Amino acid sequence: MTEDFINLNVHEIGILLSALQTLSVSDERVIAKDYGSAPALYNKLYSIYEQMDRSMVELRYELTPSF
Repeated sequence: MTEDFINLNVHEIGILLSALQTLSVSDERVIAKDYGSAPALYNKLYSIYEQMDRSMVELRYELTPSF
C-alpha cells in the first residue's frame, strides 16, 4: 500500500462528505469489502473539515444563462 498526498480545499472535502452521506447500505458494503469502512473515512475527513477555516472562502458561480 502506498500513500499519496493531495491538497483539497474546504469545498472539495465538503463534497466528499456529502457523497459519503448518501451511500446506500449495499454501496457501503461493496466499498468496505474492497477499500475499508466508509464511516471511518467520513469521520477522518470530518475531523479535518472541522479544523479548516471556512470564514474566508467564498463560492463564486460564473454561470452564463442559456436563454
